[in-house]
Amino acid sequence: MRDYISVFINGEPRRISGKEAFMTLSDYLRYERGLVGTKVVCSEGDCGACTVIIGNSHKLKNGDFDYVPVNSCISFMHILDGCHIITVEGLKNDEELSEVQDSMVRNHGAQCGFCTPGFVCAMNAGIESSLRDGKEMNEQKMKNSLTGNLCRCTGYKSIIEAGLDIDLKKFEPLSKKYDSKTILKTLTKDISVDAYVKTESNEVFLPTSLKSAVETLKDKDVTLVSGASDLGVLYNKRGLEPESILGLHNIKEMSEIIKSDDSVFIGARVNLHQIEEELRDEFYEFTHMIHIFASPQIKNRATLIGNVANASPIGDSIPFLMVAGASVVLIGPSGEREVEINDFYLGYKKLDMKADEFIKGIKIPLLKSGEKIKLYKTSNRKDMDISIVTFASKYIIENDKLKDISVAVGGVGPVVMRARKTEKELQGQLFDKDVFDKAAATLKSEVTPIDDVRGSANFRRILSKNLLLKFYAEEKLNISRGRN
Repeated sequence: MRDYISVFINGEPRRISGKEAFMTLSDYLRYERGLVGTKVVCSEGDCGACTVIIGNSHKLKNGDFDYVPVNSCISFMHILDGCHIITVEGLKNDEELSEVQDSMVRNHGAQCGFCTPGFVCAMNAGIESSLRDGKEMNEQKMKNSLTGNLCRCTGYKSIIEAGLDIDLKKFEPLSKKYDSKTILKTLTKDISVDAYVKTESNEVFLPTSLKSAVETLKDKDVTLVSGASDLGVLYNKRGLEPESILGLHNIKEMSEIIKSDDSVFIGARVNLHQIEEELRDEFYEFTHMIHIFASPQIKNRATLIGNVANASPIGDSIPFLMVAGASVVLIGPSGEREVEINDFYLGYKKLDMKADEFIKGIKIPLLKSGEKIKLYKTSNRKDMDISIVTFASKYIIENDKLKDISVAVGGVGPVVMRARKTEKELQGQLFDKDVFDKAAATLKSEVTPIDDVRGSANFRRILSKNLLLKFYAEEKLNISRGRN
């Protein structure tokens, strides 16, 4: 058992123990290491000023680090165990600016400069990803890389121009700038051993096996941490600081996506970016929604299981999982068991999960022949915003009839709901406007929303009805064009 968190920062090894293990990465960098290039503004992962780049020894590509941007303000040191952290200071070449930094200067890509380090790190990570995948960086890809960096004080154009003016022949990938093999060797050795770090008021367990995690949860009242994108915000904004934490990120099985002939298993530590990249062929509609779900920085931290366990009635992934017939895989002292996700939510924030169990992952059945999925998300902004109402349907249309249909709606009650009455009304019916007009009226009366800051109850009822009609109109158009 080790008593420290093992990381590298800009190529230098650091063993983090005591209170430092519970600090956010941004605070540790600024106040313990003096790396003040990392800025903090919103403290909730929205603005991107705190962006740094990490390579995680659990998530390698071709045996090397897959460097990605993350928000340091909501990343705790203990969840970075086994990571190589690169700050804006670590991008320079000795005393010379890197090509990305120099391009920002050449193109006047900064005004007050406070947000600039975050832009530089995100831009560097975006170019690194494109080059690694053998793709060219164009304007749209550059904008996609910077969606999590929100300052627009320069008019934004000069920042995009800086990104496109980078001489890729002078760009040095981080895997060449740093000795990845040596760093990986040290980190891999360290994280193969269970870790336990304790202070007077806090403790964190980082087991390396499911067995060890089960034993820890059986004996202690702990808060489980996966990506911590939600916990990081609560820590910064509400002062929530769990006394005992169980981290899952050193358990190999928790970071795996396993494909079989009829389903896909997604481990509890698999982040949304992994799903977006690796499951496009299996669940294109869902990965398309993930594309607008959040910024790259958040998707590299947030997990699907975190969204499921949070049990929010506006959780974006839950309607899809419900109509897909997914099962939550739980593990505890009695072994594993599966709970169909439609039975998992017992009420607002209430789950069919015992105190000594935790979520190992989720199993999603593959679509069968003829089955299709349609997902909608309504929010005040298209990208990176909290949902008002979400809609999901899995359906089969044969001979202009609805052979089968499932409908789930979020944001209209204490939990995401399956619209059983609406499904019953549509089942086996002609794919016809009159049928859907009647079903839409049923759906409007079936949902039970409340008034809140994002919309009134009546507005949500109307949205629910209109999303069902939108589904009909779009699918009817696809049929008429021979796309069904």
